Amino acid sequence: MGERCGTTPTVEELEVGHEHSRAERTECYYQVWDAREMVERIVDLEDELGADVDGICTGMHADVAEAHCEIERLTGLLAARVADSTAAWTAVRSIQLMNEAGRQRDRYRSAWVSARRRAADEANYGMEALELKDAEIHRLKVELERTRHTSH
Repeated sequence: MGERCGTTPTVEELEVGHEHSRAERTECYYQVWDAREMVERIVDLEDELGADVDGICTGMHADVAEAHCEIERLTGLLAARVADSTAAWTAVRSIQLMNEAGRQRDRYRSAWVSARRRAADEANYGMEALELKDAEIHRLKVELERTRHTSH
């Protein structure tokens, strides 16, 4: 990364930086910075983040507290949306169940009407079939009688 000053590091340079272990990186920083320089950087970071009298980074704690408040707010919004969605889903499901019950009722009625129609048709056709059989039997009796009279 230090090979080309003022340029953005390449992917290869970044990957090389991540290949070193934590101990190697610590040793490298220790060799490069002296203790005074390290302390100055820590103080600069505290000033940047906003340190309190004890040296604790209150700016960072404030950011964490703000993040927790935002999480609580978003959780509340999500819970409200889930409740709304649950109510909406319950209403939709109720309508679906009513429609399904209506379809089942209509299928039952259709089957009942169809069965009644078949029974009526069978009764009508049965009577017609009997009348046709009776007519056929009567015709055959007449023909038999005629053949008996002609053969004697």
